[in-house]
Parts: sequence; C-alpha cells; structure tokens
Amino acid sequence: MPDKPSKWITSLREEIRQACGEGWMVRGIGKGLIQKVQLTVRFEDGNRTSIVLGPKAKNNPDFVPWVGTSAGWILKISTDISLIMKSQGKGLAEAYELVKQNNESGLNGALDWEQLARKFKSHKTSNGKKGSRVWNRNYRTPIDRTLLILTGETSVSSGYSVLKTLVERHGGEPGSASRRLRIQYAAEFLRFAFKNGANRSWLPPEDLNTFIGEKATMGQIQRV
Repeated sequence: MPDKPSKWITSLREEIRQACGEGWMVRGIGKGLIQKVQLTVRFEDGNRTSIVLGPKAKNNPDFVPWVGTSAGWILKISTDISLIMKSQGKGLAEAYELVKQNNESGLNGALDWEQLARKFKSHKTSNGKKGSRVWNRNYRTPIDRTLLILTGETSVSSGYSVLKTLVERHGGEPGSASRRLRIQYAAEFLRFAFKNGANRSWLPPEDLNTFIGEKATMGQIQRV
C-alpha cells in the first residue's frame, strides 16, 4: 500500500486544482531524498504534458526541491503559468519560459526589496484595521530593519546572512521573546520573497534556533 501524501502535498495539490483546473498536478520526481518538482497538465482530450519547475541540476543554488517550504513558490508559479496559457493560448513549456522571463525582468540581479516589502505589508494588512494594528505593533520595525540590511549590505547574499546580520545589529537577549519574534518576522518576509520571485538562496534556514539562542539558566548566571 503506497504511503499517504504529507499534509502539505495534499493541500498544495488541492490549491493548484482550484487555481488552475482539475487537470493540473504536481509531484516529486527523481532518485534520492531530494527530488525535483514536476508539473503536469492533462488536457480535455486526454493528452498530457509535463515540465520540471526550477533548475534541473541539484547543485544549482536556486534548485527548488520537492519539500514543504517550496509549496508557496510552486503554487505561485503554477498559477502564473496557467494564466498565461489561458490568456495567450500558449503551451505549458512556452508559458513557463514567459513566466521566467517576467520574473527575471522584474526581479533580476539587484532585487527590488522595497517593492517586495510593500507587497508583504499589503498582504499582512489586507484584513483591514486589525491587520494594520498587527503590522504596526509586530512587523513594522523588524521588516524595516531587515530591509535596511537587504538594501545596504553588499556582503549579504542569502537568507542566512540576513538573519545573522539582524542578530548582530539588533539581537537582544538570547532566547528572549523579542529576539525570537524579530527573527520569526524577518524569516516570514524572506519566505514571502521566495514565493514571489526571489531566488531560493534567500530562504531562511528551517531551524531558526541558531539565531534566536537560548536563555541563560540560573546556574549559568550564578557561575558568571
């Protein structure tokens, strides 16, 4: 009996069907633990066509693996491909090339982080006054600080280095709630940026504890 798909896979497939149509499906392909992402479209006449999303070489830093953190990106690019196919009558492969060209022209080389930050703010405040209050209370300062790092530090080239610099500049006490939330909000923005066209290298690490740290125990304080 085959293993039941993980919850994120089931959810992603349902979201893609709702956004793109019943004939759209994604899965992981390839040998080993790290798989590529394959997008397949089944047409009304029964014919199918498939493409691999993202770079095909696993050693490419922008390679997108079949894992939960890629779900938002997979949904976004699948939806973009679907819109071009429907609006311009393009085939799957040709529509994907157009999507990549559009992404590269809008977010090439030096990313427009300020535009992404505005888009993220709009996303977080979309539910009216409550969203605006939450943004101003929780997100505004961490995102402003993260944006300064992204736009002002030429040595910063990955999600890891962004969070490392954020800790160095505005760390706070290791393990404190303020430091934990600061890192979590910045990481959330970086994940949003990846979903909206930034290279995978900007994703934060899965484990944020390296940046959050741990509170000193009473025994450690007394020894100090």
